[in-house]
Amino acid sequence: MTTNNDCEDQNKIPAPVTYVDGCPVLPKLQCHEVQMGQDARLDWVMRTPNGDPVNLTDCANSCASTSGTDEKFDALGTPGCGVTLRIRELTGLNPSQDKVHAVCADITSATAGAVRAQALPDAVIREPGVYLEEWALFTSDARMLFSNQALCFVNRGLFGLSTDTSQYSLGPPSPDEIRLTLRDNSAADNYLLDNVEFDGAEIAQAVLRPIQYWNEIPPPLNPAMTTKNFPFKEMWLKGIQAYLYRMAANTYRRNRLAYQAGGVSVDDQNKEREYSSAGAAMLREFQDMVQAKKVEINIAGFSGTIGSQYGNLFY
Repeated sequence: MTTNNDCEDQNKIPAPVTYVDGCPVLPKLQCHEVQMGQDARLDWVMRTPNGDPVNLTDCANSCASTSGTDEKFDALGTPGCGVTLRIRELTGLNPSQDKVHAVCADITSATAGAVRAQALPDAVIREPGVYLEEWALFTSDARMLFSNQALCFVNRGLFGLSTDTSQYSLGPPSPDEIRLTLRDNSAADNYLLDNVEFDGAEIAQAVLRPIQYWNEIPPPLNPAMTTKNFPFKEMWLKGIQAYLYRMAANTYRRNRLAYQAGGVSVDDQNKEREYSSAGAAMLREFQDMVQAKKVEINIAGFSGTIGSQYGNLFY
């Protein structure tokens, strides 16, 4: 059986739009998902704050005559006329290593606001983690008219590896791994929702939250952890699950409306208690694991250590 999924198009990656009851949630943050080592070309639609596509025709035509300026727009220089993508690891806590990268983008359909970034740098696609994207439109006189932000999830994999074997296990669990632990792989898993419960942006946010907790709960430890180098996988996964359940509980609490019609009672959004309870239990486990690990690291720093695969991560 043949398909229309051409192999040469598999590296052209859109950011999926979230749908609720068949309606697109256009203002919501979107997330690209890229495989480690992939020659990824990110597709994007430039949008207004309400999520409506922006017609880029006039701006694209204005780039034909570039006036230019000698003054740099910012510390990274001046992007060229048109659309430019900048991308950086999401936490931004290690600026000396996790730099802001600039990627040129081409307009693929001016009337639809569609653009496509050129190849992502190796420092992104070869280092699994969650990244912040910002797509900006510049005029011929080096003014930024507007920008959109999104996320990019670079999954761990077995291609694009460096010669440093200590880096092989780094990076967050992939969205597919996270979904597997929650049995949220597809609509077939959720016959009442008829959809996945968590979208890519929600999973990326849940990946970030345990890192923030680790860095901010005392005592502080060096180096600060990012989505690229946090080493404690079971602890991380427990925290991700907890924050996803708490996120879902907020939705059910906000949208619950029990009603009766024709002798039938409907209360299908009455799930907040179960999700809150499960999230709270997982969050306690995660916080206990963080406390135990920080105590262990501090005691080792005070009294000395024996060799460990994590020995070069903290000082």
